[in-house]
Amino acid sequence: MVGWPSGGFVGVDIFFVISGFVITASLLREHAKTGHISFTGFYRRRIKRILPASTLTLLITVAAAYFLFGQGRFLSTAFDGLWAFLFSANWNFAAAGTDYFQAAGPVSPLQHFWSLAVEEQFYFVWPWLLLGILLLAVRTGREDYARKMGALGIVIICAASFAWAMLESTSAPTSAYFSTISRAWELGVGALLAFLAPYASRIPFTARRFVAWTGLIGMLASLFIISSKSVFPAPTGLLPVLSAALFIFAGTAASEHPGLQPFTNPVSRYLGDISYSLYLWHFPVIIFAESLVPERNLAFYLSVAAIILAVSAYAYHLVEDPIRKSTWLDPKARVRDKQPMRDSYKLTALSLLAVTSLAVSGLALSQPAQVPEASITLPVPTASENVDASTAAGALAVEIRAALTATEWPAFDPPIGNMANQRVPQWTENGCLDVTAGNLDKCVYGSADAAKTAVVMGDSIATSWLPAVIGALEPAGYRIQALTKQACPVAWAKVFPSQNSSTPYDACTAHQAWAAETVKGMNPDLIILSDSALSLKRLVSNAEGPAAGDEWSTAYGAALDSLPPSSQVITLVTPPGAKNMQECYTPLSSPSDCSGSITREWETLKTTEAAATTAKGKTFIDTKDWFCLEGTCPSFAGNRAIYADAGHLTGIFSAELAPVVAEAFTKAGVPGL
Repeated sequence: MVGWPSGGFVGVDIFFVISGFVITASLLREHAKTGHISFTGFYRRRIKRILPASTLTLLITVAAAYFLFGQGRFLSTAFDGLWAFLFSANWNFAAAGTDYFQAAGPVSPLQHFWSLAVEEQFYFVWPWLLLGILLLAVRTGREDYARKMGALGIVIICAASFAWAMLESTSAPTSAYFSTISRAWELGVGALLAFLAPYASRIPFTARRFVAWTGLIGMLASLFIISSKSVFPAPTGLLPVLSAALFIFAGTAASEHPGLQPFTNPVSRYLGDISYSLYLWHFPVIIFAESLVPERNLAFYLSVAAIILAVSAYAYHLVEDPIRKSTWLDPKARVRDKQPMRDSYKLTALSLLAVTSLAVSGLALSQPAQVPEASITLPVPTASENVDASTAAGALAVEIRAALTATEWPAFDPPIGNMANQRVPQWTENGCLDVTAGNLDKCVYGSADAAKTAVVMGDSIATSWLPAVIGALEPAGYRIQALTKQACPVAWAKVFPSQNSSTPYDACTAHQAWAAETVKGMNPDLIILSDSALSLKRLVSNAEGPAAGDEWSTAYGAALDSLPPSSQVITLVTPPGAKNMQECYTPLSSPSDCSGSITREWETLKTTEAAATTAKGKTFIDTKDWFCLEGTCPSFAGNRAIYADAGHLTGIFSAELAPVVAEAFTKAGVPGL
């Protein structure tokens, strides 16, 4: 919620170790007592423990999303809820995280269900594997030998999973993060502890205490040492996983733990009791709170924490615990008192009714009126606001100012739904987000007989400019070729593929070299360059501030030097961007909630690219006034969304910019305009 500590997400890894230990220990006790493992009993307990509480969370979260989110984000949340209910959320989020557009979208309030999915997928298979290991091991008739053989089997499974995680963490880090295969070793380490637990008593108390503190320090250190740029879950995940294993192992041989009272006192035990409900409810509460309350201060954080604790305690005492202790799915225990279960049903129904009633009331009070167009009263223009509305740029400036003074949302056309459908067609239909020699012919526009040729180079920002560039140049007799690649800037700087990656984007370096050779062979009349300001946050050098600007200036100059000297070159600086409409457009929001401001990265990009471009005798076009007024940038103009996310132009708006781009190209002396 506050982004601190940087490695807060390792709590999931620690949880996996604890879960693997607790579940395997219970299965081993059952096997030792009865000589077998009851699969029906195991899965009945898992269903009673997991399903009712998680289903309640899913239902209420999706219902709340209907009233608090815009249509597009609600549908996305409902889709996530279906995957979560099927305990497959990790694969859904892995697919979304590797989708270039979805990765930049708003965070799902159900994203945390990925770890529950990993856990349940593991336990769908693990009892059967465990039984197989035990059957092979107990043939010797020696319990000690059976435990050692069982532990050896788990070590082999963990080693295979860890090896896969090592490979995938560098080649496909997003998939590795969510993958059950890449996470199985963490649960396996916990399972291994269950086999080794009897040996803990052979270790002297002083040594066990040292082991416990070593594990505790390791877990705390991992919270601060590990960050989103760490190679994860392997090998970096070893620190929290092995630290948790040491802490658990040291505690298996004693009921008292002197010196560890902060973790064994009644408050800590109670938080441990309600930990599953805390897990279920913390993320939806945070996401909804952040969408409703834009201000972040101490009162906000304390209020959110209090709500999480209250809702979790309520869910535990009135839903989770009564159902877990009930006779549901336990036909042999029907003679027990059923009153707790009946009370839980009643309270759950009342909870759902209360939430639904509050949501309906909130909708009635907050739903904006559906009007053809927002009623806007414009202030009297000052001298600085006077524009020539007879020009395309002037008419656009009037719309930008109107959007910034609007108090109600317009009736969007097309509606604000799934914004992915509003991306430029060259992205969604032609595959020009990644132009290669194989699809070069699919990313060329205009008549084959055109007398002049233009090339558009850069990353996905350049791709989103294509409708505007095509609309400006094709009528003037140009054939336009795209040489674009996602997350790959014009500047010849070494970058990571994403801000959370730690592996250099070698595919981008290769594309830049290929594109330079390709454009030399084409020797076009005109070359248009554009790239994202966010690339400044992905430098392999980790340079920031002025150092990042200096590196970018040098790298951009090198890219300009690689272009044919006879071509006219124009740098079209990236749109400044605004807030993501998928996230900020809700029944409770107003237009100002979605306005953005000029970022430091954008200013650095503009300054460095302008200086490098003009120093080489090329043309630089500042697009800020097309999207912003006095440093504030709306998310819409007229009744059209400007951006499909927080920075990429929609197909419709990009096409409508064609006259504006044509005017700018005319001023730049582009032939034929």
